Amino acid sequence: MRLTRTRRYMLLRNAARRLAPGQRSEHGPLDDSADLEDAEPVMLELPAGVPKPRVGLVKDVDDYPYWTKYRRFLAANDVPYEIYDIHRSTWRQAAESFDMVVWRPMSFPFELDECRRKFHVLEQLLGKVCHPSFAEVMLYEDKLLQYEVLRQHDLPVIDTFITSSLDEALAHVAVCGYPAVWKLSCGSGSLGVELARDRRTAERWLRQAFSFAGRATYWPYVGQKNYVYLQRLEPNSGWDVRCIVVGDAAFGYYRDVPPGEFRASGMGTVRREAPPAEAVRIARRLARALDLPQVAVDLLESPSDGRLSIIEFSSFIQIGTPRQLTVDGVPGMLVFSDDDTYEFVPAKVWLQELTLKRVMETRWTAAARLREEGGR
Repeated sequence: MRLTRTRRYMLLRNAARRLAPGQRSEHGPLDDSADLEDAEPVMLELPAGVPKPRVGLVKDVDDYPYWTKYRRFLAANDVPYEIYDIHRSTWRQAAESFDMVVWRPMSFPFELDECRRKFHVLEQLLGKVCHPSFAEVMLYEDKLLQYEVLRQHDLPVIDTFITSSLDEALAHVAVCGYPAVWKLSCGSGSLGVELARDRRTAERWLRQAFSFAGRATYWPYVGQKNYVYLQRLEPNSGWDVRCIVVGDAAFGYYRDVPPGEFRASGMGTVRREAPPAEAVRIARRLARALDLPQVAVDLLESPSDGRLSIIEFSSFIQIGTPRQLTVDGVPGMLVFSDDDTYEFVPAKVWLQELTLKRVMETRWTAAARLREEGGR
């Protein structure tokens, strides 16, 4: 087990940092333009009569920045853009000069709160096209909401128990099987994922979560309060698989589970091989059902019957290379045809560029046509 991915390690780290509050390890936006691995340019194809949008581009603070790939796409396609500081008090006035706002929000609770609040205003009240959309931001890093949406669309998902009732939670942990996987609503890279090995442990965690202060998490400023998210520990085939869908293109790879671990995400065990065909089709079904221009879907295979189940999904993942699918050592993508079949096409592209192309050719085009009709 990688100790640096555990709750105990993160709580100790947070306690140490509180002793030296002036020391900050968080960095601002990075610019990796000079170090970008070569990739094929992605060209925009707007319908006749649809103008290019004026884009407000927000710099993200990802270790593998998205904004530099977005900027590369905008510059290659002569799309007018400006760097947009959405964090300033003048963010509403500054947005007046844009048709579209593009931002990769991080999975930090404080940044998600800011993004959801401001994108509601920008999209719902001011009529801007936003990437991600307000609906996408609501789903991003909210495992409780994701589970309800997956069930609503009858997608194969690992059986999960969610409640905000302490009495119901105590009754459940008295009879559920162990070990059980305990998760936070907001957490990525396996952080916030723990293993309750017995009823006593689960009950102790429950009483902490339903206490006045809530249960401390690896977020030093946010506790787990009045909810529980429990999944049974599924047997696995020694790996999980990640499928990424962008429009009619798909990518993916395996993540092997290290010995003694119950997590693959965040363990640094990527195996660059094409994912199973059924996993790709499930991911595509999810992207279509939720109208997501880009989605990464994590799935687990049952070793007994080969059934694939969704663990969770995300609109944003760490992308450090334009090689998100490799077949026999050749980078490429799986391109779908209308009958739900696909073929491998060699290519080396940044997913951020493909996604922004998809957003502009669908959502921006639809918005521009509505504006044109409204102006007649």
